Amino acid sequence: MITKTELSTLWEAIIPQQGQTVGRRADPQHPLDFFITYDEIPNLQLILLTDYQLSLPCSSKQILVRGNKRADGRNAICFSLEDKKLKDQFVSLCWDIMDCSFEIHDRKAAAQSAIKRFKMWQKLFAETRNKKLSETEVKGLIGELSVLKEICVKKYGIKKAVSGWVGPLGADRDFVFEDMWYEAKYVSLSMDKVSISSLDQLDTDDCGELVLGRFEKTSDEAEGYITLNSLVESIKELASADENTLVSFLNRMALSGYNGESEQADQPYVFQRFEKYRVCSDSFPRIRRSRVPVAIAQCSYQLSIPALQQWKVEEP
Repeated sequence: MITKTELSTLWEAIIPQQGQTVGRRADPQHPLDFFITYDEIPNLQLILLTDYQLSLPCSSKQILVRGNKRADGRNAICFSLEDKKLKDQFVSLCWDIMDCSFEIHDRKAAAQSAIKRFKMWQKLFAETRNKKLSETEVKGLIGELSVLKEICVKKYGIKKAVSGWVGPLGADRDFVFEDMWYEAKYVSLSMDKVSISSLDQLDTDDCGELVLGRFEKTSDEAEGYITLNSLVESIKELASADENTLVSFLNRMALSGYNGESEQADQPYVFQRFEKYRVCSDSFPRIRRSRVPVAIAQCSYQLSIPALQQWKVEEP
């Protein structure tokens, strides 16, 4: 898979032509036909050629989306950057939709995956660039990143750990691997309940773990404190040896709504411990969608932490 740097270099090697589209294939190794181009304006443009008629995303102020049927019968989907200030983010977007479809062997499914990922980025582009993280969002990210760094990286290595962090990509659970899934939760020391935000979060027959990270807010005078920004930097350092892994991590952070300039991102917290609970049978107390009336489209619920002790995973 091409790196983000190599992808950006392809645009730099093209001489734009006013009034016409010029470009070149993005990655000959990719199963889909992506082309790096400039449109007629000229704006940076990514073109996906497919043999299938796909539902097109809507255009936005930042990205123009167009589709047309070519003379050879193939369909061209064109993504043009309208806001030149977002060039780096656009390159990240293009790399990400190529990366998410790289290992999908069914070409139609791969193209659908690319379109789905583009829609996630489009929502991000449309949001206010100066959006501030709420305290709840910061705590949620701290919980996920702590599990990523202290549990998943140690068990699977940084590359596989980042790839398995699928929560920011719209998955029901935060981390999914071949042998295990993890749902990460931030809880303070005094909390005796944990919130399950949707019916689907724990609704799976696959075995996994509900991981509670116990944290407390503190001051910057405390020893060994962490912040959201310090966690991000430590994981970036772990991923720095492989550009694709690093870019994949940063893209997931962007899709999570991360803004390192937010005041909340520098709030100090003290980590106390992880508590893991095995979710592997119907005996675990959870609401299963199959047992809920079809008229109930969505719900959230809370679990009593003291009542979960029989499912607690004792560390060796």
